[in-house]
Order: sequence, then C-alpha cells, then structure tokens
Amino acid sequence: MSRNTGREGCASKAGQRGMALVELMIAMVLGLIVVGAAFAVFMSNQRSYAANEGLNRIQEGARVALELIGRDVRAAGGSACSSASEVSGSGANVQAYRDTPVAGTSTSLEVTSAEDSAYRLSNANANSVTLATGQVDAASDAFSVGDVLLLCNARKTFLVTVTGVSGQVVTHGGLPAGYNPSTDPYASLATVAVARFRSVRWFVDQNSRGGSSLFVSRQGGDREEVVEGVSALTVQYRDTVTGLYANAPGTNAVDAVRIVLRLDGPAIEGTPISRTATSIVNVRARAL
Repeated sequence: MSRNTGREGCASKAGQRGMALVELMIAMVLGLIVVGAAFAVFMSNQRSYAANEGLNRIQEGARVALELIGRDVRAAGGSACSSASEVSGSGANVQAYRDTPVAGTSTSLEVTSAEDSAYRLSNANANSVTLATGQVDAASDAFSVGDVLLLCNARKTFLVTVTGVSGQVVTHGGLPAGYNPSTDPYASLATVAVARFRSVRWFVDQNSRGGSSLFVSRQGGDREEVVEGVSALTVQYRDTVTGLYANAPGTNAVDAVRIVLRLDGPAIEGTPISRTATSIVNVRARAL
C-alpha cells in the first residue's frame, strides 16, 4: 500500500509540473501577442505622426511662400504717392517699374515696387531730400549709399541712387532737367515721399542639400532660400484687357497672377508626400 501511494504521489506531482509548464507556455504566448499588438500600435502611431508632421511642414511652407509672394504681387508698381504720378527718367529699373511691374516667365516671377516704409520730407531739391523729424534718428537708419530710391509727389515719380547720407539729409544723383519737387506749383512739398525701390525675383532651384527650394533674389543680388521642399513654381498672368491667363505677360498690363507651388515632404515607408498649393493674387497698387 505504501509503495502504490508513493507512486501515485509522484505521478500527481509530475502532472502538476506538466500543467504548470503548459500554463507558462500559454502565458508566454499571450504575453507575446500583447507585446506584438502594443508594438504594432506604437509603429502605427509613429507612422501617423511622421505623416502628419510631413503634411504640417508642407502646409506651413505653402502658407509662408504664398503669403510672401502674394505680398509682393499686391504691391507691384505701388508707391506712397498717387498711382497717377508720372514715372520719369530712363534705365532698366525705370522701365520695369513704369511698364512691367509684374514680369517673368511660367517658372519665375519678377516684381518691382516701392518698399512698404516711406518717409515724409521737410525739404527737397534736384539733388537731395531732407527727412522730416520724428521718423528716424538719422537718415542712415533708413538709407545707405548705393540704395535705389523711389522719390515721388502727386505729379511725378523718379528713381534715384543715393550718393551720400548725413544727418537727415540724403543726396542722390539728381533729377532730370533739374526738377525741384519743392517748387512744383501742381504738387506741394507735403505730397513728396521717398522709399527704397524694391525689385524681387521668385524662382525654384536646387539647394545645397541635394533637394530643391523656393528662392528670392532682391535687387538683383544673391539668391536667398525661403522655403525648403518646393519642387516646382508655376506662374500665370491675367491680361487686363482679355481677362485670360497666359504663361507670360502680354503687351497689356497684368492685373492678377496665379501662383501654383508643388511641395514635397519626407517619404513615409518609401511613399513620397507631395501637395500642390494654388493662389490667385490681384495687383492692387496700380488700381489706387
């Protein structure tokens, strides 16, 4: 009896150990399933985050690019003076500002205007202007030698180059025929203003990192990178007379510009993210 009882006890213990091993294996399998599910959820969240981050970057880049280009287009041909002020003089800048303030091709855009900050004058003659007090501490805070300025009153507009700055006085190369803005009987000194001349060119080009970006060139200078990831810029110009858009400005004036940007983001699992942003901007300054 005692031997049988011992064998039965050993068999019972072995069965218990077998059941415990099976339970352990089942628990391990269930644990692996839970860990695998958690990892899958984590990876899915990572992919969603990366995709959303890429889209957010594209949308922010598009917003910034269209806002900056649109600001230049809206100001095209504008100044602090009346749009009826006659543009006088000669040269490439004068011709661009007077005749084609919006120019370019289907892949680049050129705009000329006065800068937003304009200054009132207390005195003006054929070779210099004096800024009215209370605007800047010194004229050198606003202008430097070599700057191209847009000098205008209610009747005439000129483009001049700064030759000297001292105190509140800015000297320039002189006005045609010795014209003196302060003695014009048809436009008082109160209507005279001066601002920097703005000339910008927007285009897409390769950047130093092997990708492409939106660039701007100011006053014909070196390019400046504005938004990374822009792979294409398409520009169309609306004819004032026909109301039709074309890939280049025609003989008539341009009253609106359609801007289309293609932006590329980082690839997600081998799939690139690309979006197209479009904006139509009216030329406002010349309509004032």
